[in-house]
Amino acid sequence: MMRGGAGRVGRWEVMLGVVVAIWTLSIVVLADLHPEPRQPHYPEPRQSPNLEPRQLHIPKSRQPDEPELHQSHISKPHQQHNFRPHQDYPQDSRYLPHHQSTTQNEQYRHGLKSLDFVTQPRGQHAATYNQAEQDLDGNMLTLHSYNENDYVEQNGKKHNTSILKKSSHRERSIELHVNKVNGSSSLEEIIHSVVIEGKFGEDIKEDINKTSEYLFEFIYNATELKSSAVRVTVSSPLSGYTYPLLVVVRQQRGVLSWQIPLEPPASTQILKEYFTVSHTLCPVKNYKVSYEGSLDTTQRLFIDVSTSSPSNLSYTVRADFKDDFFIELDRERFFNVTPAEPVFYEFKFPKDVDMVLVKVIADDDFCAMVAIQNITCPVFDSEENVEFGNSYQTMTSRAGITVRKLDYPNGLYVVVVMLSSDEACSSSFQHVYQGRKKKGEIKIEEKITQLEYLAAIFAGLGYCALFYIVTLILACISYIRSKRKQPRERSLLDDSILGTPEDLNFSDPSPSYGANDTSADNPSLPRTASDSSLDEDDIDMLTDAESDKDIFRTKTFLYVSDLARKEMRVLTKKSQLYIWGLLTVGVFYGVPVIQLVITYQRVLDETGNQDLCFYNFWCAHPLGPLSDFNHVFSNIGYILFGVLFVVVCARQNHRHTRAAQIDYKIDKYYGIPQHFGIFYAMGGSLIMEGLLSACYHICPNNSNYQFDTSFMYVMSVLSMLKIYQTRHPDINASASATFVTLAVAVLLGVIGVLSRNLLFLIIFSMIHVVSCLLLSCYIYYMGRWKLDMGLFMRMKAWCLSEFSDWRQICRPMYCDRMVLLLLGNAANWCLAIYGIVTTPKDFASYLLVIFLTNLLLYIAFYIIMKLRHSERLLLQPLVYLVLCLLGWSAGIYFYTQHTTTWELTPAHSRQYNQECVLLHFYDTHDIWHFLSAGAMFFGFMLLLTLDDDLAQTPREKIPVF
Repeated sequence: MMRGGAGRVGRWEVMLGVVVAIWTLSIVVLADLHPEPRQPHYPEPRQSPNLEPRQLHIPKSRQPDEPELHQSHISKPHQQHNFRPHQDYPQDSRYLPHHQSTTQNEQYRHGLKSLDFVTQPRGQHAATYNQAEQDLDGNMLTLHSYNENDYVEQNGKKHNTSILKKSSHRERSIELHVNKVNGSSSLEEIIHSVVIEGKFGEDIKEDINKTSEYLFEFIYNATELKSSAVRVTVSSPLSGYTYPLLVVVRQQRGVLSWQIPLEPPASTQILKEYFTVSHTLCPVKNYKVSYEGSLDTTQRLFIDVSTSSPSNLSYTVRADFKDDFFIELDRERFFNVTPAEPVFYEFKFPKDVDMVLVKVIADDDFCAMVAIQNITCPVFDSEENVEFGNSYQTMTSRAGITVRKLDYPNGLYVVVVMLSSDEACSSSFQHVYQGRKKKGEIKIEEKITQLEYLAAIFAGLGYCALFYIVTLILACISYIRSKRKQPRERSLLDDSILGTPEDLNFSDPSPSYGANDTSADNPSLPRTASDSSLDEDDIDMLTDAESDKDIFRTKTFLYVSDLARKEMRVLTKKSQLYIWGLLTVGVFYGVPVIQLVITYQRVLDETGNQDLCFYNFWCAHPLGPLSDFNHVFSNIGYILFGVLFVVVCARQNHRHTRAAQIDYKIDKYYGIPQHFGIFYAMGGSLIMEGLLSACYHICPNNSNYQFDTSFMYVMSVLSMLKIYQTRHPDINASASATFVTLAVAVLLGVIGVLSRNLLFLIIFSMIHVVSCLLLSCYIYYMGRWKLDMGLFMRMKAWCLSEFSDWRQICRPMYCDRMVLLLLGNAANWCLAIYGIVTTPKDFASYLLVIFLTNLLLYIAFYIIMKLRHSERLLLQPLVYLVLCLLGWSAGIYFYTQHTTTWELTPAHSRQYNQECVLLHFYDTHDIWHFLSAGAMFFGFMLLLTLDDDLAQTPREKIPVF
């Protein structure tokens, strides 16, 4: 039995050995018939303990004339798939195996998972693939290839390729087997990739799921794109964010990809899903390449469509030639855009055009982005990357960008991208439950020529030169009249008719009402009560001087002689402190401003973000580094008129000094005391206003608007001080106190711009009202009212004295001053209430309105009181008054024609952009600059000549009000 059993085992061993020998011989024969191709070189892979190499599964249906099969087996567990095509296949094509097959398509054959690729034939033989590898999970991939004559196995059935030939698209199959090893079991799955030859202008509709991938090929002649571009549109209404439809568009030198539905940026709320995505492809010739070479005449466009959806998704692919791709000068181009369908157009400068304006007008107020880019690819036409271009700006209904040929010598792309939300254009407004589709037009217009540019600049200079010419003519007339020794009225440049000794014609002054000056009966003698030997500070420190002030300043009826008792030399030096204070403030305030706005301009140029500056883009003419030169240049009026006013004041000061040297009585007893320090400061303020306004207009925005208004505060305060100093020369505010007050005003303006809340406005209004009350008390009592610990005791004594005679309670001691102060306080109370109720966004302008309102009220009060006291207005100040009113009226009209406002967002601000209205160079705001500068000059000249009628009047007869 033992031998018998051993014999049987021996026979089985012999049979097994024969089978092994036959199997080994078969492998050797097959290996000789099909030699292995050269393998690509990869680093030595790490072997998985549970993974064993498998033999290449060769289909039995290979025909005799089929090319040799290429196979390789590479184990790379931690790298992605990398299928390399045969040299006959396009070098830039690639497959993205990011899908898994469905259960219905899983086939279990020899433990292998297959993936079918169907490709369009190229020549007589099918493209073959010679590489397979493991996926990231360590799964074995095995590749099979065969040509279009093979039988194709799909869904467990074998189909002859003749069936495919009968379809509308020529196809061929490449079966890619994916060996997926999970422990001891393995699965085989087939994924189909179909190449379809498409035609331009035709819709191609297909169904797709995760077991299939489609590659659409479009062939065109590159010469056809000289005046057009290719636009690709893909739609899939059943896709979703979980399983989106992935689209990859490939050209010879570029790749573009997106998904359907379109996913907005991460920080943007999804308001609507977009199932149709369309893009214009950048012409291949405009791609930047690192090597020299020519493009293929025959271009091939590939559109790869895939998805991970387990269920079928229907989709449509379409490619068209965009015939309106190029924009010509002065011709409209209409467009329709959605967040998923941006557009861009190409423009090239004509030979004789150096600068153009790109205007975009829309019928709706949906938020969009307009960008200008160089003619290079890729084009940034999506919401995520549109800001990477050269320059861009947000828009709702209007946009405009000025482009210089020097910056874009080869031309430019105009890109319009609609944003998926309105947050970039408005933080408080949002369109909801509406289809976001924007309709509009693009128009490119030529800017003015260099000759027109120079003509507009010289026209502005000519406007300012006209003032100089008129001033020079009047000065010559005044000089000729003085040489002829003719009595005359004050001319534009005359401070008084006392220019020469022969012109002096004094009358004997009569004593003033209630005056205690013993020298009034003899004006030829110096006053014994004069404090010419004392300094101003010495007077204020002496007890007897204090009592002397109370005697003169608390009289019921005051005259200028009562308030002009201090030495002229002291008051002149005190007045000159305004000049040095202004120069100090101007230098320390102006230098940082210039540095800041230059930084703004550099940031604008480097980033291309034109939302930084609130220009009137439809009338912005660049020059050199400045993006908006015309609005900067139009401030030249403030500077030139300020210089002219300083020159006029210098000449007046010189003539008055010369006259005073001839006869000292002119400076001590007659007319209004002449102090030119504040006048010089007013002219310097006008110059600084022009400089800082120009700095503001380099890049206007809400952060630097205070630069445009700061010296308007200074001019308003100095003008009020000058009016008050006219008849109160001894008790005018000091320069240090004035500039401290202005510093507080500027500080409040900055806080108001930054805070903009109701609490601040309430606090500011309280400060405003209390300050007006304190200032009113100081003015009413001629500086003899003090805010100290004895205030309440004095108020008690006043109440006891007033209530002792009830008939005197409602009768003020100084009626005129009371009327002025009541009107002023009423106006300021109204302004304070208005600020609290309306909460103005532009706090700097609101603060400026407060100063200007008080100035206008004071000037009106002064003129009315002057006429009430039988004083008269000479012809020249009357002319200045009329010209000033006309200038301000016309200027305010043009100022209210807003061309931009930083109270809104940049996109909404551009809704106010307007065309140039004067010489194709200046807009309404530029005209406001010229008119307001002239009005300020006339206003200053009005203050300078307002009391010329009192030049021969003794100060004892000039009332104080």
